[in-house]
Amino acid sequence: MTEERARRRARLASGERGVLVEPAADALTLYAVFTGVPFAVAAYCLTVQRAELGAVGLTFLLVGFAAGVPLALLIGERRRAATLVTEIRATHPLGPDCHPVRTGLNEPGRAPGHPWDTTPPRDAVVSVQDGTLQLRAENGDALDIPFTDILGVLLLPAGRGRAAADLHLHSGEAIELRTTRIRPLGVTLSEAGVRVLFEEVSV
Repeated sequence: MTEERARRRARLASGERGVLVEPAADALTLYAVFTGVPFAVAAYCLTVQRAELGAVGLTFLLVGFAAGVPLALLIGERRRAATLVTEIRATHPLGPDCHPVRTGLNEPGRAPGHPWDTTPPRDAVVSVQDGTLQLRAENGDALDIPFTDILGVLLLPAGRGRAAADLHLHSGEAIELRTTRIRPLGVTLSEAGVRVLFEEVSV
């Protein structure tokens, strides 16, 4: 385990109380608003007030296109995630809330790493059901972790890289679950009774 992850584990092993993660506004809705408003202003300027506000309309049109790029990327990512969940659900019984994640390619450090943490990167789905955290990979691998085996989860907001949930077990092993939707995953875990903490990430 690396020094940084050892520090996270020490924090989880302390008496710090876990938090109940609250849902946040959906990023897709926010991006849609930021994209739709400039297009609406552009449409007005270029049709109703074209003579007086034509240049303004063109400016807002460009702003709308620029704001639409992350929206298009987000929609594409959501579709890929939904496809992954559908494919894995077809072969594995899962809980009601499923979260696409990516695992693997972490350094084991001084202590042996968990196989799901040190193998080559792969897409997987996280779910909780009947007091168990379920991990199901696209290649068919499956892992069930009883809540009693979990020391806690540290949520790492996106800083220098992709956001992740660092899952630590009482055995000393850890599994990093990388995801772009860290808060929904945190909501599911904390509401199910898993101890969850946030870590501030400096950019």
